[in-house]
Amino acid sequence: MVVGAILIWGVDVVTNGVNLDVIGVILLVAGAVAFVAGLMMGGFGFGSRMRTERHVSSDGRHVVEDSSVREF
Repeated sequence: MVVGAILIWGVDVVTNGVNLDVIGVILLVAGAVAFVAGLMMGGFGFGSRMRTERHVSSDGRHVVEDSSVREF
């Protein structure tokens, strides 16, 4: 997103065949979409994951459950 914003508002170079403003807008929009997708896929926990493991004894009588939270 930062590179896109710099290309849109910070660069005043005229080039033949390449419109830096359009490339800036594309990069800015792609960065915003990636940011929102990251929020959606990563959830709103921001750096924590819950993990649960279950182990069954060889005779099948006992189940041991271990839960842990991992912080990033």
